[in-house]
Amino acid sequence: MRLELLVIAFSVVVGPVAALLGAGATGAGPWVIVVPPWKDAELLAERAQARLIGPVDAPMGHLVAPLNGQTAATGAVTRLAAAGAWAVVDAETILELCGVE
Repeated sequence: MRLELLVIAFSVVVGPVAALLGAGATGAGPWVIVVPPWKDAELLAERAQARLIGPVDAPMGHLVAPLNGQTAATGAVTRLAAAGAWAVVDAETILELCGVE
């Protein structure tokens, strides 16, 4: 019985996480970045030439926009990942995962 519950719990968690991490960021944003709780998201965004646009009090996910017309094609997403973001995903993808149209 415990093994079955563990498998069900694992299955419920893995699907959304895989969908989140498998969806890359495109376009000119906004994007959601997943940041470790011990990192300063505002400093991370600043280092990657982006800015937080809200919510600023989320524990791990933050909405960001690139500065100066940067896009995913010009390396903005790569800079966010290099600065320490665990994942960078289109905000639209998050809305779809949450069922918002």
